[in-house]
Amino acid sequence: RHPIKELATMAGRWCTLAVLIVAMLEVTAAFSLQGGGLTRLSAPSLRVQTRAGTCAVSMGKKKDDCIEMEGVVTESLPNAMFRVELEINKETILAHISGKIRKNYIKILPGDRVTCEISPYDLSKGRITFRYK
Repeated sequence: RHPIKELATMAGRWCTLAVLIVAMLEVTAAFSLQGGGLTRLSAPSLRVQTRAGTCAVSMGKKKDDCIEMEGVVTESLPNAMFRVELEINKETILAHISGKIRKNYIKILPGDRVTCEISPYDLSKGRITFRYK
């Protein structure tokens, strides 16, 4: 292993960890204990711009509970599935295309820059929601 590449990978992981910690603090600030029950004050969302790319965390409705990251498509797989390398931490995830991209016949090829929504429950799978030109 190359020491510089290893340091870059560790820095990317620490950046992702810091974003997730700030997101958890944002979520706890959005709730309050009133009258013995937990009430939601607002739907928190967070967008962080780093040198490696952007990362967004939103905790609203069920479909909005996701981490949004930019990446590059590295491999095209059957059934509209793709391997995407994330720009922030250089991790590879398995992503499928969203319904609007499928409906509008937007073609995605290896090498394209895309935005992915990643589920907080399984960080190895995601959905491609936007293809950059």
